[in-house]
Amino acid sequence: MGAVLVLLFLGLIGGIIYKIKNRVVVPEGTGLVELGLPAESLVREATLTGDKLTINTGTEVFIVEVSTRKVLLRVKATSP
Repeated sequence: MGAVLVLLFLGLIGGIIYKIKNRVVVPEGTGLVELGLPAESLVREATLTGDKLTINTGTEVFIVEVSTRKVLLRVKATSP
C-alpha cells in the first residue's frame, strides 16, 4: 500500500512539472484586434469554437485566432 502511495505522489509531481513546462504563453498587449471595418458596421453574430472566433457583420466574415490575436481569414460577401 505504501508503494502505491509513493507512485501516486511521484505521478502527481510529474504531472505538475509537465504542466509548468508546457503552459501556454499569453501574448502581451491590449488584447484588441483591428478588423478595419467602417464605423457604421455592426456585428451580427460572433461564435467562439475552441480557439477560433468567427465574426459575421453581414457583409464580411472574419475568423480570428484568439490565442495569437491574428485574423486568419476575411471573406467579403457579395450579392449575385
